[in-house]
Amino acid sequence: MSRVSVLFVCARNAGLSIMAEAYLNHLGLPGFRAFSAGVEPADTVHPRALETLAGAGLSTERLEPKPLELFAFDLAPEPDVVVALGPKVLGVAEPAWRSPPRRLAWLIEDPLGKGGRRAFAEAYDAVRRRVDHALAGARFAPAGGLMVPA
Repeated sequence: MSRVSVLFVCARNAGLSIMAEAYLNHLGLPGFRAFSAGVEPADTVHPRALETLAGAGLSTERLEPKPLELFAFDLAPEPDVVVALGPKVLGVAEPAWRSPPRRLAWLIEDPLGKGGRRAFAEAYDAVRRRVDHALAGARFAPAGGLMVPA
């Protein structure tokens, strides 16, 4: 069985996309693997994001900001689905992948500007609901580069 690779992209890869990657991988669903990247990645994951994930019982090991360009390398996993998290990443130039991924746009408020526990908890809840909804509706199925509002 081939695995579906889901790439979550946000501006800094320090909050939203990290939380989405951690949550989908935490579910341990056969056939799925999640990654994350940022358009202008931060140096480190925001401490509140790590605190929120740990509080929800998710592993924070090996979570680090990565540039979107990393996924252009030959040995990098090629995404079947790319999820743009927030308006700052819509329309950003993506690497030239061999097969065009399905594209989803989730407009979730980025907690990085607020920084408080509540902002990160609300963002995590929004990400979790969107991932669950996408899984239930088979929106993570690969499909020739379509942009699907979700």
